[in-house]
Amino acid sequence: MGWSGFFKGFSAVVVAIVLLLGGSYALLQFLVAQFTAPPPRPTFPNDKPAATVKPAAAKPSPPPAPAIAAPKPSPTPSPTPAAKRARITLGEGLNVRQAPSAEAERVDGVDYNDEVTVLETSPDQEWIKIRIAGSGVEGWIKSGYTEPLSPNPPQ
Repeated sequence: MGWSGFFKGFSAVVVAIVLLLGGSYALLQFLVAQFTAPPPRPTFPNDKPAATVKPAAAKPSPPPAPAIAAPKPSPTPSPTPAAKRARITLGEGLNVRQAPSAEAERVDGVDYNDEVTVLETSPDQEWIKIRIAGSGVEGWIKSGYTEPLSPNPPQ
């Protein structure tokens, strides 16, 4: 057997090893992709359909203000007749949102034991509108995480 036969045999062994390694690598990649992909989200008959966010319509720009404008006093929030003082009971605190929805923009946050004023409740009773004591920021939090403070001051 000459060098030619040896070279052919050696080449065949190298090609076989490369094909085995390449095939093994491809199979491994496929299996990893199959076992690490998250499963599809389950749906249930009582799920609420996802709310679609409509793009805001372009508002016309207001007319330019006069050159000398009198400063306007900042409005102070007026208490509503149903306003009641309450305290946050959730240990992690809560996000205060612009609207009664988990997808609404976050405007602030409240911590455990913070005092708030409850202004109103959403029609579905899942959200309550509050005013944060001190900052005066108003927004919506999930209901069920407040306890009333007594006595409520006269409104």
